[in-house]
Amino acid sequence: MRWVRKQNTAFFFAVLIPLLLGLAFPSFNFSVTDSTEPEVSLQKTSKFLCFDSQSLITLNSSDPTCPADFISLGDAPLTESRTATGEVIDIHPLLLARFTVAQSFARADGVELILTSGYRSLERQQMLFDREVQIRGSETEAAKWVLPPQFSHHPKGLAIDVNYPGDQVGAYWLETNGSRFGLCRVYANEWWHFEGVIAPGGTCPALAPNALVDLE
Repeated sequence: MRWVRKQNTAFFFAVLIPLLLGLAFPSFNFSVTDSTEPEVSLQKTSKFLCFDSQSLITLNSSDPTCPADFISLGDAPLTESRTATGEVIDIHPLLLARFTVAQSFARADGVELILTSGYRSLERQQMLFDREVQIRGSETEAAKWVLPPQFSHHPKGLAIDVNYPGDQVGAYWLETNGSRFGLCRVYANEWWHFEGVIAPGGTCPALAPNALVDLE
């Protein structure tokens, strides 16, 4: 009978005690979870801006292909635009598109934006730099305003001058509204100089004091 008592004792610990605990603490969970189970993450959907320069409507889209009559100005900062031969021979097409669309929106506000300089050949940039050295007295002072050709963004098709030299008020409209189209003023000493350094709808970086920051 000792075996019977041992069997009853085992039954008591194996069955009755967990049952009683379950009745006393119904919310107690005895199950063991696997802590290595992967977490479910929600993927963020990219947003693309589409513009209609005729109706002046802007669309937010999750599709990089814009509807008919709307154009995309890209979804990233602009980088050097090269031809199949490896040369840069004109302004970046998206930079020109961004300015053209901004120009239409500005005109609706009674502001005229004029592209006074865009792509420059290496030879022309060198000529402008040499002339600035004569005016400023040193290469360092000159580079605050006109960079040597190997450093300037104009020969790379990535920079535009707007309303220079006369209409600073119009350029201020672009400085205020340009981020919507992916255009930013970049130098504190040049109110006319803009680049496509952000995606449309992004936030423009703080102004650099002058062009010396690009001497790298």
